[in-house]
Amino acid sequence: MKPNFSKIKIIVMDFDGVLTDNNVIIDETGKESVICNRSDGLGVEMLMKAGIDSVVISKENSSVVAARCRKLGIECHQPVDNKLQKFNEILKAKKVSPGRAVFMGNDINDVDCIKAAGIGVAPSDAHESALKAADFVTRQQGGRGAVREICDLILEAGRHDDKKRAI
Repeated sequence: MKPNFSKIKIIVMDFDGVLTDNNVIIDETGKESVICNRSDGLGVEMLMKAGIDSVVISKENSSVVAARCRKLGIECHQPVDNKLQKFNEILKAKKVSPGRAVFMGNDINDVDCIKAAGIGVAPSDAHESALKAADFVTRQQGGRGAVREICDLILEAGRHDDKKRAI
């Protein structure tokens, strides 16, 4: 059964394995690169235009993560060892209850946040622990449209919710 996304006010995401396919390219100088999906980026942009906040929490301290978040215009927290503590701090600062938050993560260090969020989400190729903890598993894989899938569900649910209020 699909969770009710109509009350969501914020989506908080891990970066690697969610906005990327969890692979990293390292050149001979040690410079890292990743591949991100443009439709995921457009989905985040559409959420923000609809008044739904987007935030990244990453364990890594990476200029790649910072650059992508800057380009998308979203808040980025890194490096973060205790993601649950940071997740709760973000919600408190934004005055959003956990029940109105989505957390999307793909690995063991995301499980606490997945469980704490109103709707915990994992991409279809996530680690088994994240898949088991999630309220919803995307059809798409991380970095291959999983974020866009959730953005579309949130936006569509919000449109339905607006129609109900207008009646």
